[in-house]
Amino acid sequence: MKKTLSLLLVFAMFCGIITAPSSSEAAAIKLNKTKKTMYAGSSYKLKVKGTKKKVKWKSSKKTVATVSKKGVVYAQSSGTATITAKVANKKLRCKITVKVKKNGKGTKASPKSAYATNIFNYYEEGKKKGKFSIKLLRFESGKTAEEMAKNNSENLKPAKNQEYIYFRFKICYISGSQTIEAKDIFNYYYNIYGSNSKKQLTNISWGFFFEPVDDLGTATLSPGNKITCGKAILVEKGHAPITFRIQTGKNSFTWFTTAK
Repeated sequence: MKKTLSLLLVFAMFCGIITAPSSSEAAAIKLNKTKKTMYAGSSYKLKVKGTKKKVKWKSSKKTVATVSKKGVVYAQSSGTATITAKVANKKLRCKITVKVKKNGKGTKASPKSAYATNIFNYYEEGKKKGKFSIKLLRFESGKTAEEMAKNNSENLKPAKNQEYIYFRFKICYISGSQTIEAKDIFNYYYNIYGSNSKKQLTNISWGFFFEPVDDLGTATLSPGNKITCGKAILVEKGHAPITFRIQTGKNSFTWFTTAK
């Protein structure tokens, strides 16, 4: 009996020795941030430290902040959300607080933030077409936008002096009587400019069909409709952040910026 008890004691001690490191390892797993303040339209990559195991990400409120499979948080609108990373039977949390920067005047010198929900009357050739709201959900340039465009192999590869700029919008047709094309409201042929609102950017090409949202180049809206649409546009390199204008009067435009 004594021999049996001794063997059991040794076995228990041995089990304790081999399981201790895993408990220590679990304690060492942590997020690089437990709280983060962001501005709408910005992004931030959360990282799990102390493990190489697969991480599952989740947002408690997607209208405030979303999170990708790789832990990139995208700030959407003002409020708070909790991003949870689940790994090795452990849940790690980061509280995200999203703020919205104050809008400018909508002029060349003081453009409005494109990340706010901007409501306006849209005009075409001097005639009012309807009342709309537009909000920029995401803007990318350089390598990030290029990688997105690569999802469709038919899209052109940028030359050394070229880059894709990418826009994702939420557009609502509040009131009116006609069907309107999204590309007329956000006219990327003529109304995109560099960061100082002075240099008009020429479309070299544009990207097609590489994400599960409407293509801004083909989407249409009827009164009461709202859509999420995106477009990557190939332009001369080095002008981000971008400004753009929308015709909101018979002979006037409102200016917006993608600067965060």
